[in-house]
Amino acid sequence: DKTHLLELESLFGEALLTRAIGIVYGKQPIVSYYSTTDACQCGFLEVPGIILNPKMVTQSQFSQIQFQAVLNNFAMLYNVMKAVNFVDNAIVQLSNDGIKVIVEDAKSIQASSYITRACFSEFKLAIAKSASTEDSPNNPTATLPFISFGLNLKVFTDCLSMFTSGDYDSSLKLIQKGTGAPLIVILEQHGEDSLITECSVRTMDPFDCMELDFEDEQQIVSKLNVKGTEFFQLLSEMDRNCDEIEVVISQDAPHLMFHSFGELHSETSVEITNTSDMLITFNCTDASRNRYKFHHFRLAMRTLALASKVALRTNSEGLLGLQVMIENNDSSHIFVEYFILPLMSEGD
Repeated sequence: DKTHLLELESLFGEALLTRAIGIVYGKQPIVSYYSTTDACQCGFLEVPGIILNPKMVTQSQFSQIQFQAVLNNFAMLYNVMKAVNFVDNAIVQLSNDGIKVIVEDAKSIQASSYITRACFSEFKLAIAKSASTEDSPNNPTATLPFISFGLNLKVFTDCLSMFTSGDYDSSLKLIQKGTGAPLIVILEQHGEDSLITECSVRTMDPFDCMELDFEDEQQIVSKLNVKGTEFFQLLSEMDRNCDEIEVVISQDAPHLMFHSFGELHSETSVEITNTSDMLITFNCTDASRNRYKFHHFRLAMRTLALASKVALRTNSEGLLGLQVMIENNDSSHIFVEYFILPLMSEGD
């Protein structure tokens, strides 16, 4: 029985356990194992019914689950999470609109990934009433806008990478029981082997992030929509070894200019008019000229390579926003929004 098989696993290791399961079920099972690290605990299950790790969530009663979602194909999610994984730790926000993952580096660049609810075949979220509304009978249905926790994004993407190669069809299930509970990642390979993988990724208390947005329309000086492929190619042709890039947007031709500045005073420039095929829409109310670290553009290019469309915005303080729209393979979309702060000029 399963108790004896677990004892065999403990005493003699995986190889003998695998042979024992094969004898019991009359077929060679999928290799089953699990490993533990400080941030993640993973397990592989054999579908015929043997419980190799009774502590795994997939074998327990799902009571008091706060969040549960299913993604039938998670290849694009993996690509996006890998692209924004330029720092290890991220903030995850769960809301009725979907999942938002925020990363930032050195208080100078921030990336927010939006996996919309439409991407999921199943999405259930129970948001508790806020403490302030429990004592307010006039607003008994008020809820917190989202649930937030910290997550090691590198560990999460490592879990997803287990089933991202090969031609087989795989689905992803995410589960969290509540505040402080780990994020359970269940990957299922559909097919003849039907392998299920479960990872328990530790969560952390959320940390503070910069509050950046373009909500004040009066501060916005330019709005552009560009084709993703062409914009990525344009940046790819810039000097990849340059240190800084200057973005100039004007009502007058050439309307949009990129200047790169590298070592030994080397410079390259690209000029675009508002009649270019790359531009979908162009709106500029006030000319702007700002410099940014090209390193930050290189970070954004990881998702620009996946983009179908990019919305570029700047405000009067030089804050640059890049909203990247990525088509998922089921007609839904994933969005990644970058906020890049300008370099200080010598006069500032």
